[in-house]
Order: sequence, then structure tokens, then C-alpha cells
Amino acid sequence: MDKYWSLILRFVVLVLIIIGAIWFLNSLAWVVALLLVSTLIVYILHPLLQYIKRRFAVGHGFSVVIVFVAFLLFCVLVVSLLIPIVYKEASELAENFPHYLERFQIYLASLSQQTIRLDLENEIKDYLSNISENFYQAVEYLAETSVQIISKTVDIFLVLFLVFYLLYDFQAVRSQVIEVVPPAHRKLAEEFIAIVDANVGSFIRGSLLRCLIVGIVTGTVLFLIGMPYALLLGLIAGLLNFILYLGPYIAAIPAVLLSFSPLTPSPLIVLLVYVIIQILDGVFLAPLLLGRILNLKPITIITSILAGGKLAGLLGMVLAVPVAGIVKGIIELLKRSAAYREEQ
Repeated sequence: MDKYWSLILRFVVLVLIIIGAIWFLNSLAWVVALLLVSTLIVYILHPLLQYIKRRFAVGHGFSVVIVFVAFLLFCVLVVSLLIPIVYKEASELAENFPHYLERFQIYLASLSQQTIRLDLENEIKDYLSNISENFYQAVEYLAETSVQIISKTVDIFLVLFLVFYLLYDFQAVRSQVIEVVPPAHRKLAEEFIAIVDANVGSFIRGSLLRCLIVGIVTGTVLFLIGMPYALLLGLIAGLLNFILYLGPYIAAIPAVLLSFSPLTPSPLIVLLVYVIIQILDGVFLAPLLLGRILNLKPITIITSILAGGKLAGLLGMVLAVPVAGIVKGIIELLKRSAAYREEQ
């Protein structure tokens, strides 16, 4: 009976600790988001820092300055080159959207008359009118978001500040974390950090390169076949490719909808372009660049992405897969532990 109540008490304490941790993190959501974004950037830049130190035999501080300045110059270059073009294409798309909506409406009305002998025209019109309203709401939301991003330039400087100091102290922080752990469990702590590095670092760097390739190829192919807004659509394809399995399908929707205009390629051709690129991505790029991450079951990845999106929005969807990989690695680590083998 004592063991029974002791077990219940431990369970209640564990639940309270989890609830308290969630409440605490939610209260500090802004700070946590800044730290997470900064840490992800550091994971991207850290291999370059190590390479410069090994290749040119320069000091740690000077290497950090070189990598940080290179990162700033890269960000400035990308913003100065992409933002004006993307803004121009997005503005043109917003202006021409009624035309594309009208063409799509005519196509669906014609399709319903040819294939289904039911009066679906009113329902189609109502549905499309809702799409139009939702689109304009989305445009307004994006505009408000853009204003908020501009107004929160302080966050950008805070992230840059955190990136610089985290990059400088990255190894020191890891060493201090291991030193805090009792000596008997330090090997376990080192293995845990290795699991985090393998999942977060490999996933972020591999996904960046993979999304860059997919975005460039998608934009180039769409431009070659005469698709308008090719740069914008390629950028959308690259960004959404971060979200495994679900992202590519979402990215294809605007391109397919735009392709119903007579001035664009056939919807089947556009859809075929996206399908072929995603097949090449799934067969070659993802296994090569993500490797260990893809050992997760597809249902695990999709469920993790949906849960991450519900809990933390876009950042949660991006981090969901490496977090799932970390959980799997921890479970495997526990199975290899002496305590687990003794229970078996």
C-alpha cells in the first residue's frame, strides 16, 4: 500500500512539474523564442567557425568575428537582392488576383457542367467568393505582420547580439553543462548533447541546403516554362520545404491555382513540375542531407509537425522533427543504459 501511494505521489509531482515548466516557458515565450532562433543560427554557423580555425590556424575570437561579419553581409545581400523583387511580384499578384479568380471560377463552372449534371454553379460561386475573402484577409494579415516585423527591429538586434555571444561561448556553455552533471552521469550527459547535435545541427543545416536547392530549381523551371511570379513561387517552395511531407503540397497550391489563367502553362504541367521535383528531393536530397533524421516513421514526423504547429506556430513546425529525433535518441540511450538492462 505504501508503494502504491508513493507511486501516485511521484506521478502527481511529475505532472505538477511538467505543468509548472509549461507555464514558466509560456510566460517567457518571447525570450525563449529569441534564444531558440539564435541557437539555430549558431548551429548553422558553428561548422564554418571550426573550419576557419582549423584551416587558417587563427584564434577563436578572430574566427568568431570573421564568421559573424560574413553572416551579416550574407543577410544584407539576401535582403537587398530578394526583398525588392519579391515585393514587386507579390504586389502584382495581389493586383491581378481578381483576374485569376475569375478564370478559376469559369473553369470550375465549366467543369461542373461537363462532368456533373447538378446545379453546382451557385455553390461554386459562394465557395470561390469565400476564397477571395480569405485571400484578402491573408494579404491584410501579411501586411500587418510585415509592419510588426519592421516595428520589432529591436528583436533582430537582440538575436544578432545573442548569436555573437553564443557563437563565441558555444563550446564553453556545453562544457559547463557537462560539468554541472555529477561525475557518475557525465558520460550520459555527453551522449545526450551528441544526440541533440546530431538531430538539431544536422537537420537545420541539411534542411537549409535542401530547401535552397528545391527553391532554386522550382523557380528556375517555372520561369523556363513561362510561369509568372516564378521567383515568388520558388521562394515559397523553398521555405515550405522545411516542413517535411506537408510543406511541398502546400507550396504547390498557389502555383496550380495561378496556372488556370490562359497566360500560364497548363495546370497539369505545373503540377507535374512540383511532383517531379519532390520525387527527386525525396529520393536523393532528403536521404543524403538529412540522413539519420529520416529514420523516424512518416506518421511520427507528420504528427510531430502538427503538434509543433499547434504549440508554437511556424517555429514549432520547424523544430518538431529534430525534437522527435531527440526523443527517439533519448529512448534508445535509455535502452542501452545499465538500469534498463537490469530490469530486463
